[in-house]
Amino acid sequence: MPSRATPLYRGLRGACPHCGGRGIFAGVNDLTDHCPTCRFSFVREEGYWLGAMIVIMALVILIFGTWTVGGLLLTWPDVPWTMLTVVGIGLNIVVPFALYGWSKTIWVGLDITFNPARIEEFAPDPDHGPPSGT
Repeated sequence: MPSRATPLYRGLRGACPHCGGRGIFAGVNDLTDHCPTCRFSFVREEGYWLGAMIVIMALVILIFGTWTVGGLLLTWPDVPWTMLTVVGIGLNIVVPFALYGWSKTIWVGLDITFNPARIEEFAPDPDHGPPSGT
């Protein structure tokens, strides 16, 4: 039996947080309407993806902080401030666009970790009838 943290781990891997299935991305930052494996629906209510924006902001802070502190530690006492600043600004511009889709899977994983999926959250399977939720 999977642990309670399994959905979060699956989301961190960029897979379906419910079943671990792949093929859930319709584009770089877009999820398909539902998982092709378990039919878990990614169509959520208005405002749901605000949590994914919080996750991406945390990722940006983590990456920028690691870049800045790592750069300081590796180059001290002759810190290349201009290079650290320019690359840091570039990271702050690129990372949100590049990783927003991944932050969505992390957010859904967090949500399922604390609020397990309900039967209503699965799309009906046209070949096999109503969703099973498993």
